[in-house]
Amino acid sequence: MKNFKIIESKEMGEGQGATVKRIFPSKDYPKHHDPFVLMDEFFVKSPASFPKHEHRGFEAVTYMLEGSFVHEDNLGNNSEVNAGGLQTFNAGKSIIHSEKPGETGFSHGIQLWVNLPNDLKNSEPTYQQLKETKVIKDDDEGKIKKVLGKNISVDLNTEVDYLDITLNKNNELKQKINKNHHGLIYVVKGSIKIEEKNIKEGSAILFEKIEAATIKSKEKARFLIISGKPLNQEINIRGSFVE
Repeated sequence: MKNFKIIESKEMGEGQGATVKRIFPSKDYPKHHDPFVLMDEFFVKSPASFPKHEHRGFEAVTYMLEGSFVHEDNLGNNSEVNAGGLQTFNAGKSIIHSEKPGETGFSHGIQLWVNLPNDLKNSEPTYQQLKETKVIKDDDEGKIKKVLGKNISVDLNTEVDYLDITLNKNNELKQKINKNHHGLIYVVKGSIKIEEKNIKEGSAILFEKIEAATIKSKEKARFLIISGKPLNQEINIRGSFVE
């Protein structure tokens, strides 16, 4: 993997009493990673929440790692997903929603903002969800779950592949990646090694247009590989609006 960059997430408060680890944009990496606008690992314990707020101009993907999360919006959706589940919405021209922990009282997950093509910035908002993501490998080496991509019923307006991978101790994985994509590998738990570089928990390695990544683990590790087709368009992030 040539021309990659390692960044550490930055912990901060968001919403009403929630905590996030922000991967980008941050002080150390103050820009987006086309087509991705923002990425947070979030931790929300009741009564903390994200009260009603408005979004425009992008699609949000919320993938649950632990606990449960409730999404409610002005389209009439009121839905809860548990660990392994997925919620997405196209904010389009405007959506107003709120998020809070469900019955478990705790939410731990990843929220990713994916930019919309300019001609869809004024589209009608929509909502989708999956109760459970698809396991495509489960053996002595580890487990791979497919969150987004080909043959997944949730569709985005921008092409995105998304894998949740657990690699057991002292293993190696060579994962193919769409060579036309930009993306990242984010470590949720443990640590991994890529080309002699150690990537620790809460850190990500950003890449552009590679064909594969070879990942090694000395300890059990959980990480995400997310990539998307770049839109090559300028953006302006204005609070919760992406223009």
